[in-house]
Amino acid sequence: MKRTCHPFLLRFAAAAVLIPAVMPAAHAWSDRDYGAAPAPLPPIPGFLAGTGVTFDLPADPGPARWRRPDRAWHPPAADLYAAPDRGFGSVTGQRDVKGAGSVGAALQSQTPGFVATTGVTFDIPADPYPGFAQRWDRTDMAQRTATGKAQASLGLTALPWFVPFWQSARVEASFDPQAGEGTGQLAAVLSRAWSLIGLSGSSEDRYAVTRGGLLGPEAPVTSWEIDRNTRLELPWHTTALLLGGQVSSTDRRLTGSVGAEQTLFGPLKASASLVDLGSEQPGVKFTAGFSFSW
Repeated sequence: MKRTCHPFLLRFAAAAVLIPAVMPAAHAWSDRDYGAAPAPLPPIPGFLAGTGVTFDLPADPGPARWRRPDRAWHPPAADLYAAPDRGFGSVTGQRDVKGAGSVGAALQSQTPGFVATTGVTFDIPADPYPGFAQRWDRTDMAQRTATGKAQASLGLTALPWFVPFWQSARVEASFDPQAGEGTGQLAAVLSRAWSLIGLSGSSEDRYAVTRGGLLGPEAPVTSWEIDRNTRLELPWHTTALLLGGQVSSTDRRLTGSVGAEQTLFGPLKASASLVDLGSEQPGVKFTAGFSFSW
C-alpha cells in the first residue's frame, strides 16, 4: 500500500527548517541599521559639518520585533560642529577738513575659495559752522547726529580661468535706514594683485547701484557710480601710494584722488588723500585704522 505525503506536512517541515536560519540574520540586520552610528566625517574648515538629527532605536529583545509598541524610545540627539577659519577684523575712522567722517568696524572670515565680511559704519555729517577744529567745546556740536548702516559682502578668492585680467570678485550690500528715508546699495567689486619692476600693487574696480527713499512715501530714486582704485606698495613696504577715480550718475564728471598710506607701528595705519580732484570743491580726507586676527 502506497503512503501519501500531504502538501501541508511538507510546508510545515520547510518552515521549521528555514525560520531558525533566517532569524539571526534578521537580528543582525536590525542591529546594523539602527544600533550602530555611522563614522563621523572629517570637518571642512569654515563650514558646518556633521549637522543632523540622530534617532537611537534600542535592539529588539525578542523575535516578535514589530509586536512590541511599548519598547522604550530615546529622545533625538542633535549634533552640530562649526569650524570657521581664522579671519581678521578691522576698526577704521576717517575725517575731512569739513568735519564729516565715519567710524566703522568689520569682521572677515575665510573658507577655501570664499571670503565673507560683515560690519557696521556710522557716518558723521559735516560741521555746519567753520573752524570746527578749534571749537570742539561748542554745545551745538551735539546736534550733529550720526547715521548707521549695516554692511555685508561675499566674495570669491579665485576666479575661474576663463575670466580675463581679474583674480577675485565680491558682492557688497549695505542698508542705511536713516539716510535719505532708507538707502540701500548693491555693488560688484573686481580686484587683482600685480607686480612690476620689483614693485607690488593691486587694482580694484567697484560698480555700485544705490536706491534712496526705500522707506519713504515717494518712489525710490536710483543712482550709480563707478570707482577705480590703485594701490602701489613702495620698496620699504611701510608706505603705499593711493590713486583713484570716480564717476557717478549725478554729475557724470570724472573726479580723482591721490594720497599716501603710512604704517605707523604694528597693525596701525594712517593715510591722507586729496579727493574730488577736478571738481569745484576738492577736499582732503584723513583715515586711520588697525586690523586684528580672531
